[in-house]
Amino acid sequence: MGVEEHRKTAPKRFKFAVITVSDTASRGEREDASGRFLLKAFEGEGNENVYYKAVPDEKLSIIGALVEAFERGAELIITTGGTGVTHRDVTIESLRPLFDKELEGFGEVFRLRSHDEIGTAVVLTRATAGIIRSGGRAVAVFCLPGSPNAVRTGFEILRREAYHVLKHAGE
Repeated sequence: MGVEEHRKTAPKRFKFAVITVSDTASRGEREDASGRFLLKAFEGEGNENVYYKAVPDEKLSIIGALVEAFERGAELIITTGGTGVTHRDVTIESLRPLFDKELEGFGEVFRLRSHDEIGTAVVLTRATAGIIRSGGRAVAVFCLPGSPNAVRTGFEILRREAYHVLKHAGE
């Protein structure tokens, strides 16, 4: 079966969660424009938001939010923030060990598309994705940078491929 045939048999809607990883947003010191964009964009595509939270750049807070999102039935979890290279950027270190399968291609395509906008500074992002399986369920997790432009770029990739990813993750 080809890619287009797979897409035709993929789910048409999904339950999703958005987790913003930001010290300042978690304290209410700045608006979470990136997280809010994702909520509106995915709901606008007909999907159901089951969880949203802004958490500090702390490993246990990130993992705890992911577990809460999973328990609320999220099939797709998008994180925004914490994918850079500063000592506070720990989203990847927190979530990558939980992946049963890593989707390296997502990060590659994200960086390719981002290069047109920010040039070689794209080497500073570690955006990635993976599948986590637990209790007979699979959830797709996509880790995006925190900037609104990066989130829009990630959404454009996900609006096309998330359904396809979910189809295969559930097999």
